[in-house]
Amino acid sequence: MLTDLFQRYEEIIASWSVSHFDREGPDLRLKARVVFTDGSELHIRQIVIDGAMMKYAYHWQTSAGILIARWDNAEHWPDIVTFPHHKHVRGDDGTSVQPSQGAELSLVMEEIAARFHSRSQS
Repeated sequence: MLTDLFQRYEEIIASWSVSHFDREGPDLRLKARVVFTDGSELHIRQIVIDGAMMKYAYHWQTSAGILIARWDNAEHWPDIVTFPHHKHVRGDDGTSVQPSQGAELSLVMEEIAARFHSRSQS
């Protein structure tokens, strides 16, 4: 459940909200937003059909709207070893597409929290 997941990361979350939630049996459509303590935002979109994740996108951006990373399963990077799961990561020399562990929001939150903790230890 979102509440439990976000409580686990409350030290880095300033606020969160759900803008769309529709559930009918095993089908689900969700749109939510998390604002982190540094002002960055994670935009969440999930579509579940018959209990299986069909489509997802987790878009993390700075407070100015600049991409930090986006995890999704759009089928447009067939050469990525984790196809269709992948992530777009902004770096000093542009955006790269990298393998991703998949659709689990908990893994995304874990990765974001690790980046927060590595920044605080620098």
